[in-house]
Amino acid sequence: MTSAFSTGNCTMNNSSGPTAIYLENKTDDGLPRTPIVIILSFLSFGTVLGNSLVFTAILINPALHTVTYLSVFSLAIADFLAGMVAMPSYILKKFSFGEPIDVIICDVFRFSYFLTGYASILSLSVISVERLLAVKSPLRYTTVVTHGRVITGLILTWLDAIIISSLPFVPWEPTSPYKECNYEPTRWWSIMVIITNVILPFLLIVTCYTYLYLTARSHLRKILSDRNSVGNGTARRPRRTNERRASTTILIVIGVFIASWFPSCFYYFLLKTCPQCFSESFRSKKSIFNALVKILTFTSSFANPIIYCWRSKHFRNAFRKILTKMSGRFARAQRNDSTAEIRRRRVSTISSTGRNEACNAFSSNMDVGKYIVILENTQKHDLRTENRVEDAQL
Repeated sequence: MTSAFSTGNCTMNNSSGPTAIYLENKTDDGLPRTPIVIILSFLSFGTVLGNSLVFTAILINPALHTVTYLSVFSLAIADFLAGMVAMPSYILKKFSFGEPIDVIICDVFRFSYFLTGYASILSLSVISVERLLAVKSPLRYTTVVTHGRVITGLILTWLDAIIISSLPFVPWEPTSPYKECNYEPTRWWSIMVIITNVILPFLLIVTCYTYLYLTARSHLRKILSDRNSVGNGTARRPRRTNERRASTTILIVIGVFIASWFPSCFYYFLLKTCPQCFSESFRSKKSIFNALVKILTFTSSFANPIIYCWRSKHFRNAFRKILTKMSGRFARAQRNDSTAEIRRRRVSTISSTGRNEACNAFSSNMDVGKYIVILENTQKHDLRTENRVEDAQL
């Protein structure tokens, strides 16, 4: 009688002969596990650290309390959740734990993956519209683009992302009892979401930045033609320079996002609308391609903090301030631990010395009253020293 069962990367064959155990460093879909885990762990750690620095910098730096950085804050939250939830759950998805844990991990990954992706692209859409208004209508900008309106727009984008990402939990179509996830995107859902939450925002972003590019070229020609003039144009030049630099930074972020997400969106759109477009030879490599496009999408969340640090002086200063404060606290904690340890040793030394004197006094037939005085003084000194140690720790 022969039976076989598989658990993760461990396959055991039971027969009348010796038991054989085969260990393979591969996922259930045949991918090399170690490289994927290392790459995703690095991306996850860097994404969480970098984006936590971004939204902390926005909170503590008054220079970043502008409507532009409200949308950047929303984008950083989406990227942070991608590093904190989506990437680790994708790593766990490459291991087999058995039901129902595998199903839960799969659901968490798919929901968080779509949620953070759609929240990111919608936040970038809000940023693009805000940049367009800043350049197109600079005089009316402060009255039209207010903190309240931008916050309302961002809340609506997150509600849209949450609702859209939750729909695949609803069993619209009959499914197999041996399903991988409860989260099952249907064909109509995939097509609808790719059109409304990917293609349309993408066209909006491209339109906004095409206009920004043409406007920037027009302004540059005007500046070159009026180079010898002075007055109002010179006074407004710093503001125009700041606006142009902020727009360029956001453009780089959007470019990285499109380069990271477009292959994934195009691939899954084709997969749902034209499955016959893929050859049989591709089907054998489908799992490898799936992993590559997902890793590519995660690089956008990892890269954004690096872009901010590279392009923005305000972010660099805020990052430096945060890291300096963190290192200072760590150094103070180390010094406090060292000081407390030294004081404990002194307490131990003084206490043992006092008790030895009391014992010597008692053994040498000294007056009992003097022996008691020495012992009481030692106990009082111990109590005072312990209080100082506690105060130092506080």
